[in-house]
Amino acid sequence: MPLIFQSQVQELTYRKVNDYLRGSALFKDTLRAATEHSKFDVMYGSTLVEIEVLPWEVHPWEEADLATVRATSCVTIGSSINFDLMHFLLLENRRMRFGAFHLDESGQVLFAESVLGGENMDLMELQTCILSVVTIADTYDDVIAERFGGQRAIDRRGTEVSG
Repeated sequence: MPLIFQSQVQELTYRKVNDYLRGSALFKDTLRAATEHSKFDVMYGSTLVEIEVLPWEVHPWEEADLATVRATSCVTIGSSINFDLMHFLLLENRRMRFGAFHLDESGQVLFAESVLGGENMDLMELQTCILSVVTIADTYDDVIAERFGGQRAIDRRGTEVSG
């Protein structure tokens, strides 16, 4: 089944990300492309990063067709979702230059960062985005697991790209 894009800019961005990842010495050996969604997984060191190409539907420009690229890594699984963890994550978010911690629907602690896609997407900015997510996830997984329980994502990682 071919990928379905919501806009030409999303498709253009997907192709640029695909070409970049396939040609990158940093990522090409661990690249996996999802077959039904516009996303990829890459391993960098011991960190798995999901890279999604998304339409940007609500934005400040009336006549613009925009897309974003979001890099996300699971930091911990099964941490105690309580006031102390939320307080810690919000304080750490304030310290972040780019990206932020958040929770997914199952309570996993994630870190994500986005860049603007499109014709003028800067590939150095994309690479920096991905590597920043890797660095934060790798730095904080031990800290969060130790202070708030749960396991580092690497200790529970599955092998399938989510479809």
